[in-house]
Amino acid sequence: MKTLAFRTFLEEKIASLPATDLSDKLDSKACVAAILRGHSIEDLEVGFIRRAISPTDKWSGQIAFPGGRKEEADEDDFATTAREVREEIGMTLTRHDLLGHLHDVQARKAGGLMNFFIRPLVFYIDREEPLLLDPAEVDEFFWIRLSHLRDDQFKTTVEGFPAIQLHRDPPLWGLTYLMTTDLLGRLI
Repeated sequence: MKTLAFRTFLEEKIASLPATDLSDKLDSKACVAAILRGHSIEDLEVGFIRRAISPTDKWSGQIAFPGGRKEEADEDDFATTAREVREEIGMTLTRHDLLGHLHDVQARKAGGLMNFFIRPLVFYIDREEPLLLDPAEVDEFFWIRLSHLRDDQFKTTVEGFPAIQLHRDPPLWGLTYLMTTDLLGRLI
């Protein structure tokens, strides 16, 4: 499938389900980027980070999508996501790369709900992007095929919650697992 046709196909798949919007219930939010690359559903990959180990980070060392909290100067969700991705991994995303967004997810820690939510924006890139990781925030950036994420042989649990083994520690679980499941449900 040609790149433009494939991008349009992905955009339609992301928009196929209306996304839950928590902005009328919670004031504070973060935006993250589910970045896709590939030329067909069979070879489509999504990018993840492993967060740096830090005593001040609630999700220290976890697998996540790059992103972070909205700042007052950010004009919209794209601006927040693009700024955070650039700061964390050095990748430049454009508005053209944006396909849409997934369901908002209310943040949780230790089983309790937090007073902010995460909005996952989905991007598609068809170019190589140089990376420059911020070691204070990110230990690693890596790509995983969607076919791996939906393969039953890699399903596991962490603390009783569903997870996916990624051939590195820790497994994908928690909020990023929920967002990834939403993404897979739209694309597969």
